[in-house]
Amino acid sequence: MKNRLDKEGNFVSVNLIESKSFRIIFTAFLAFLGGYAFDSLGIYLPWMLGPLFVVMIAKVKLRKYLYWSKTFRSTGLVILGLQLGSSFTKQSLNEMIEYLPVMLFTTIAIISFTVLTGWFIGKRMNLSLGTSMLGSFPGGLSQMVVLSEEMKDSDETVVGFMQTLRVILVISIVPWIVTHVMSVEPGAVMAVTERPFFLFEYDGKLAIMMLLTLLMFIFITKRANFPLPFLLGPLMAAALFNLAGPGAPQIPDFWLNLSQLLIGAHLGYTLKVDNPRLFRKMFGAVFVSNVLLIGFCYYLSIQFAPTLSLQANELFLSMAPGGVAEMAVTAMSVHVDLSVVTSFHLFRILFILFFLSPIIKWLAGRNHGKQEQGQS
Repeated sequence: MKNRLDKEGNFVSVNLIESKSFRIIFTAFLAFLGGYAFDSLGIYLPWMLGPLFVVMIAKVKLRKYLYWSKTFRSTGLVILGLQLGSSFTKQSLNEMIEYLPVMLFTTIAIISFTVLTGWFIGKRMNLSLGTSMLGSFPGGLSQMVVLSEEMKDSDETVVGFMQTLRVILVISIVPWIVTHVMSVEPGAVMAVTERPFFLFEYDGKLAIMMLLTLLMFIFITKRANFPLPFLLGPLMAAALFNLAGPGAPQIPDFWLNLSQLLIGAHLGYTLKVDNPRLFRKMFGAVFVSNVLLIGFCYYLSIQFAPTLSLQANELFLSMAPGGVAEMAVTAMSVHVDLSVVTSFHLFRILFILFFLSPIIKWLAGRNHGKQEQGQS
C-alpha cells in the first residue's frame, strides 16, 4: 500500500498493483514473456505476435492490472520508421515511380473487392453503409475507427471489431503464406546487412542532425494530418539522409525487436475482443470476407509478379490487407525490398483517406438525410 493526496489535500491509500506504473511494468513483463516464448518456439514474428496474443488474452481477465500508453507505440513506430527510411535509395525511388500505375490498379482492385464484401456483410448484418465499408477497408485499424467516429451513421464499435479481426487474421495468415507457401527463387532474396546487436554505429553529429530532422518531419506530418506521423516522419527523415545526405543509420537488432514488442503490446491492449455477443454475431461473415480478400491479394500477386519482375512474396506483402507497420516487419524478416512494400501500403492508405473516405462520408450523409426525410 502507498499514500497519495486527493483533491482536498488528504492522504488516501492506493493499492500498488492498481497504480499506473505497476500496470505498465506488468503489461511489459507479459509482452516480454510472450515474445520470448514465441521466439523460443520458432514462431514467425515472435516479438510482435507474442506480445500481441499474450496481452490480448490477459486483458480478458486481468484488464484492471494492465495499461499501455500510445507513447510506447509511437516510440516503436519511430524506430521502425527509421529502419524503413534507411531502405530507400535512388534506385528504389525510381522503382516506386515505375510501379505507380500498378499501385493504382491493384489499390482500386482490392478496394473494389472490399466494397463487394462490405456490402454483403452490411446486408447480412443490417449495418449502415458507413459501418460496413469502413469496417472492411484495408486502410489501417486506427485510421478507420477515427473516421467512423466522424460519421453520423457509423458504429465505431462494430468498425473496431471488424478491423480488429482483419488485423489478427492478416498478421496470423500472411507471414505463414509468405514463408511456407510462396517459394523464393535462388538469389532473389536481398542480401542481409550485418547489424550490431545493441549499439548504433553512427557519427554523433550526424545523429543530432538526424534527430532534429526527424522531429521536424513528425511535426509537419502531424500538422498536415497525415496517417501514422510517428512512422512517416522518421521514414522521410531517414530517406532524405539516404537520398541526399550522408546515409541513414542501420537500426541494431535489439531496437528492432523492441519496436516490434512496443507495437505488438499496443495492438494486444487496444484490440477489442471483450464483446462476446458481437463476436458471435459477426465472426463468420467477417472471417470469410477477410480470408477471401487475402486469397484475392495472393492471386493478384501471383499474376502480376512475372510481369513486374518482382518476387511473388514481395508483391503479396505489398498488396496484403495489413497495416504498414505489420507488413514492413514481415518484409524485413524475409529480406525483401522494404521500399516497395512500404510504398504500396502508404499509397493505399493515402488513397483511402484522401479520396475514398470523403466519398463514403458523402454517401453516408446522403443516406442519413434521406432516412430523416422519410421519418418526417
